[in-house]
Amino acid sequence: MSVESPIISDDLREYVDSVGYAESNILKENRKETKKLGAISIMQIGAAQGALLSILCKISKFKNCLEVGVFTGYSSLCIGSSISDDSKLTCIDNNKEYLNVAKKYWKKAKIEHKVNLIEDNAIDALSMLSKKDLNNFDFAFIDADKSNYCLYYEKIIPLMQKGGVVCIDNTLWKGRVYDNSINNSSTQSIRDINQLINSDKRVEHTLLTIYDGMTICYVK
Repeated sequence: MSVESPIISDDLREYVDSVGYAESNILKENRKETKKLGAISIMQIGAAQGALLSILCKISKFKNCLEVGVFTGYSSLCIGSSISDDSKLTCIDNNKEYLNVAKKYWKKAKIEHKVNLIEDNAIDALSMLSKKDLNNFDFAFIDADKSNYCLYYEKIIPLMQKGGVVCIDNTLWKGRVYDNSINNSSTQSIRDINQLINSDKRVEHTLLTIYDGMTICYVK
């Protein structure tokens, strides 16, 4: 997270990093390799967020999970390692370079048999899933290009079981969402998804201030 972020101070971040979660060796290894990519590594979710995803999956015993936006695989490692051996995680991404990193860690973690990878544009992939009329996902995680967040959300909600959970990352966008002087397209996209969820009668939701913000939606 950028040190300029008003969401969490450096002191608080350092404290959370010291006692706020336990990060496995394979997750540490994945984070270290991702950091070598340079500035783009900021796309990786925070370790505290990964721990939250893991706990949600363990508590809820999700059987059919969906992830839009894989990057180098940190979040899919958290989800895939926390669901049962007969559960499935459908991952959607089309960046081969980053997916090669993710695949390597799926294999290391011995979860590749749980992963159904769709290497395609997320909109096209979700449209394909919609055409199959499969509304049986019980968990979904959205962490892809911000410009399409609303579209991803609208395509995913009909695919969810009642009682399912949808998590959306970056919903505080380093505080830019409540800074009226910032009006770039990515910030407006996050404002739009937050407003959409807030008015959506199909879900109950809460916006957490963890890392860069994460919204959790319960599908009614």
